[in-house]
Amino acid sequence: MRTSTEKLIRHKQTRKGVLVPLMEELFQRPVEIESDDDVLWITELLHEMVERQRRRQNNPLFSPSQLSECLRYVYLLKHGKTLEIPKSQSVRIEPNFYFFNGNFLHLKWQFALYKLDKYVADPKIFRLHGCEVPIVSKRKDHGGTVDAVCSIYEEGYIVDFKGLNVRSFGQIAMGQIPPQYAMQLCDYGMLANSQRGSSKITNALLVSENKGGPDPKHLIALQESVIPIETHLPEVRRRLGVLREHEESNVIPEPECQSTKTIQFLGCPFRKYCREEVKANEQRRREVENRNAAKPTIAVPDRRRHHRSGRNSK
Repeated sequence: MRTSTEKLIRHKQTRKGVLVPLMEELFQRPVEIESDDDVLWITELLHEMVERQRRRQNNPLFSPSQLSECLRYVYLLKHGKTLEIPKSQSVRIEPNFYFFNGNFLHLKWQFALYKLDKYVADPKIFRLHGCEVPIVSKRKDHGGTVDAVCSIYEEGYIVDFKGLNVRSFGQIAMGQIPPQYAMQLCDYGMLANSQRGSSKITNALLVSENKGGPDPKHLIALQESVIPIETHLPEVRRRLGVLREHEESNVIPEPECQSTKTIQFLGCPFRKYCREEVKANEQRRREVENRNAAKPTIAVPDRRRHHRSGRNSK
């Protein structure tokens, strides 16, 4: 039987990644709020979170976190108030819980990055440039807030934390990155690079936390995935271009929902506004399916059967 030290050494030898191995090193000792400086840092971060919410309310933008969703939804998040299209309040408790939990999950891991910066104390290995970093396009119509920006072995990274259930975490651990996450991080990278001059970021880190807890391969329940910034930029630029064209023409995009029964539609705050159009889409789809089902089919002789019959009759 291996000792705990031997297991840790073995894990270090086989573990891949740039950030998570450093975080695992940090967690070999208790990571605690242990000084006035720690309290001050957390307080300032909380103020940044409050400021983030104010920016969203006072100056809505096309957000990277929603860019992969229905373009009408993204458009109305920015222009719905001006167009006097009200949002429908969700009657479900779960979304409020998820966001509540997510806020503190981000705070927890951002604090861990702050402690890692102090623990390593070597900018050639790790340096935290900032948390809750606001980024916005040159047109001032598109932007968001990055969980963290850091340098690891002198290479810059955008870092985004996600809390996931066991199944989703397992899929990401096997390399199955949801396209919406990859698109979001590529968009963040594009926006960050537009503000950085010649010092460009080429990769982002998606850091997923398993809500089921640690396992032998993930000692602090984290999995990191490197997302090259260039990977999804063509699709990011295409969707952003469509939104801007509609904005310039003052035309609301068509709804992408095809049914009033999908999770996407039921969870949308603009579902009342879109309901009749989505119902019409649903009806047209049913009519097409019914027409296709009613078309007569042509029987095709089974040539193999006739061949066998002829052979056997000899």
